[in-house]
Amino acid sequence: MNLWRQLKSLDISALWALLKLCLRHPFRVIPTIRATRECVSVCDQHFGKTHHRNSPANAFRHALWNYYIARECNMRDAGHSKILEWTKKITDWHEVFSKNDFLAREMDLHNNRLGRLLFGQDPNMETEEIITLLKSKLTTSIKISTPEDIQTVDKLMFVHLIDPKIQ
Repeated sequence: MNLWRQLKSLDISALWALLKLCLRHPFRVIPTIRATRECVSVCDQHFGKTHHRNSPANAFRHALWNYYIARECNMRDAGHSKILEWTKKITDWHEVFSKNDFLAREMDLHNNRLGRLLFGQDPNMETEEIITLLKSKLTTSIKISTPEDIQTVDKLMFVHLIDPKIQ
């Protein structure tokens, strides 16, 4: 993950929104970056580059990313509700300013929620525990094709797009 390249790709409104968010929570920025890098590294190791496409591996990455951000911020901060609120704000920001279509965005938001839910249930899982748990959830992940397919269930979801070039 090249942070500078990511920042340069943002438009001014996205940068401004990110700056405001980070200035309100400056002590959570470095743990969030660390969690993001760790998440991408784990996903590269387990899935290669397939986690960058709309796939079960992408669903895994979003849930793991949210768990990792909350866990990293929890090491430096007290109060699970505030940490989960930060995790939601920063990952929602990412979804608002990413170039996903509606269905992919909703799927990502669902998987983000699942990661935060898992952190809320057990904030002390070791790295291998959360990876194993999320990998087990891949076996029951749901392929969605329409907005109506999205449910608030305890399952990972991935998008089935008609155009295979997009996947």
